[in-house]
Amino acid sequence: MLALVACGSATPAPVGSPLSVDQLKFAVIDSVGVPVYCDPDSYPIARQGGEQATAIAQYPNIQADSTVYAAIVAHEHLPSGELTDGQKLVLYRAWKLLRALTLTQSGSDYSFQYRVLSKTGTASYLMVAGAVRVDGVVTIGSRTPTGAPPCPICLAAATLISTPDGSLRVTDIKPGELVWTAASDGTRIAAPVLEVGSAAVPAGHLMVHLVLGDGRELLASPGHRTADGRQLGSLARGDALDGSSIIQWELVPYAADRTYDLLPAGPTGTYWADGIQLSSTLSR
Repeated sequence: MLALVACGSATPAPVGSPLSVDQLKFAVIDSVGVPVYCDPDSYPIARQGGEQATAIAQYPNIQADSTVYAAIVAHEHLPSGELTDGQKLVLYRAWKLLRALTLTQSGSDYSFQYRVLSKTGTASYLMVAGAVRVDGVVTIGSRTPTGAPPCPICLAAATLISTPDGSLRVTDIKPGELVWTAASDGTRIAAPVLEVGSAAVPAGHLMVHLVLGDGRELLASPGHRTADGRQLGSLARGDALDGSSIIQWELVPYAADRTYDLLPAGPTGTYWADGIQLSSTLSR
């Protein structure tokens, strides 16, 4: 009997009150660490005032989702009334963390796998996998060394590339394909594609959706650059772009799993995506 007591299996801890998915995400973050993700407000470079402005603009949308709003307010110890601009920034940053973490339901629990910074003091990363119980009890299954997040700075999968044979989807472009590019003097010339590439999209990645006054429309990552070197994420309504002006600029969620880019031969490395001249992000 003594042997059975000593060697018997442990009794699982009783399950407490179930939490909302957002509360479970905070439980995971508090236990495992803050997700390392591709922040649209700071990648590839931070823009002064950009995150604060977005926080103010997103405040009504976040507040409208009562479940997530309540979870953030409780976790960040924010007041229940109207928030100051500084508190809206705290709210917005917590909201981005929740969007960066995906929980997948597995029976009565939720599994997770995401990247965190290692605590060794070096700029190294760990991919942590585990599960969280409905009452917020977190179990870590593995910690695996990994690399930095593959932050995409490329085009949406449905983007059309201008070629001498008409428009082709960027996903159909192959090395050697002739596309329109610009010569040193700006004239349009045909050149073969030297390289094509794609990048996996991390959870919560946002894309810039812009519309020009002449009807041209583009969906690409904030870090992608125009032909004159500006990042799409730094543009705003009213800015000039490729012979027209921007009448709509917004950040929107991206549903596909990869973004794409290409590098044409020639001195400029530019091409036309959905009719708008852009620079390639691939090394020349």
